[in-house]
Amino acid sequence: MLHNKLNKISAVFLAWLLVLGILAGCSENAAGSADKSIKDYSSVADNPNISIPGYEKLEFSAGKKKQNVSFHNPEENTCYFRMTLELENVSEEENVLWTSELIEPGEEIKNIKLSRKLEDGDYAAVLKYECFSLKDETPLNGSAIELTIDVR
Repeated sequence: MLHNKLNKISAVFLAWLLVLGILAGCSENAAGSADKSIKDYSSVADNPNISIPGYEKLEFSAGKKKQNVSFHNPEENTCYFRMTLELENVSEEENVLWTSELIEPGEEIKNIKLSRKLEDGDYAAVLKYECFSLKDETPLNGSAIELTIDVR
């Protein structure tokens, strides 16, 4: 009888080890596949030519922080972008409307959340581009595009 109890305990213990092993294997595969989604840019040759998209006007909805845009980093670039949308002719504390995270080549941003709501009107603004190396995120050249924000 004691022998049967030990066999049952051993069987339950082995079953738990099997379940834990399967779960550990699944989570390793999930983590491994997540790691594969991170792009390796270590072998990308730096291109001194950086394509900067230009905009003359952005159209925003009045009284809303969330806005639809089409900001992108062209696929041919060999750098990250960080974009900052700033109003001109306002105090320094109020000028930054939005700043992005690093944007990879080929990536597009379709929606942004402004730091504050804007009322109807036209606003002089600047869209600043900071560029960073894909290999080690060292700063590269940047650019600033003057534009108008049309809020209705």
